[in-house]
Amino acid sequence: MQLDGFLFFLLVICLGYFAARLHLVKESAAEVLPSLLLNVCFPALLLTTFASVDRQTLLAAGLPALIATPVFALLPFLVSLFLFRRDEPERRALLRYISGIGNTSFVCIPLLRLFLPDEQMLIVFVHGAVMDLLIWGLHHPLFLGSGLRKNRQPLHKLLLSPCLLAVVVGTILSVTGMPLPSFLQFTADALATVVSPLSLLLIGILIQQYGLLAWRKDRTAILYSLWKVIVYPCLVFAALYFFLPLQSALILAILFGSPAPVTAVVWCKEYRRDTKLAVDCLIPSTILYFLVMGGALTVLTHLGILG
Repeated sequence: MQLDGFLFFLLVICLGYFAARLHLVKESAAEVLPSLLLNVCFPALLLTTFASVDRQTLLAAGLPALIATPVFALLPFLVSLFLFRRDEPERRALLRYISGIGNTSFVCIPLLRLFLPDEQMLIVFVHGAVMDLLIWGLHHPLFLGSGLRKNRQPLHKLLLSPCLLAVVVGTILSVTGMPLPSFLQFTADALATVVSPLSLLLIGILIQQYGLLAWRKDRTAILYSLWKVIVYPCLVFAALYFFLPLQSALILAILFGSPAPVTAVVWCKEYRRDTKLAVDCLIPSTILYFLVMGGALTVLTHLGILG
């Protein structure tokens, strides 16, 4: 079943790639799908997942991610403040952003849902929620080039984020034991089922638009991909192994190995940063993540360590 799921993962990405290459879908699909996923489908998935678990499971699964995520997301960011201080402004904000932030929504969730049960997926969702806080509260103002106090847009977007609201409502339902009305439950479940295929189609479309091998001469992109997908997850796992259960440490390590976020490309386009570097980091890190973490998850679930 895990092998079938992994092959499905790769096949849908290829389907998105060739659909775009053969002009079966318009280029504007890459602009529309992220908003649809983030504002409609992902909130439905989060709502159903959080609302369907009991309080003890929610606490046991979510607390490790709630504590570990800000620590291991901020550590590379703090190092990057020193490491990239002499880079050009167009590159500096981008490199600081992708050093600690990964593509949880469009890569990790679709991949991990193929292998993990709902109680383990809670770690993924809590990790993603904390990452959203960091994305809009810290990194977005840096992309804009203004101080946190001067820019209220990130806080506004954060508080009104459908994903965050879904987490809050789902948590309340879980704690109180109140079920969703049957028609809302059916609707949310139906929307949640399209998260994985739409996310994978989007990745295939993006790879086709920006070129599968356009990054191969970019040394920074190659080094970034190796660091983000292989080296840093190993360091995170080594640190968490002594404090968390084995399954939690493994899942968080896999999450911190997630590739460069799609938002990096979107923001670079919008704020006139180094878009080429963003794309060059996105594609190889995403491909490497599919291969390394997809293979690791297949082995770990086959051995019964995860899943």
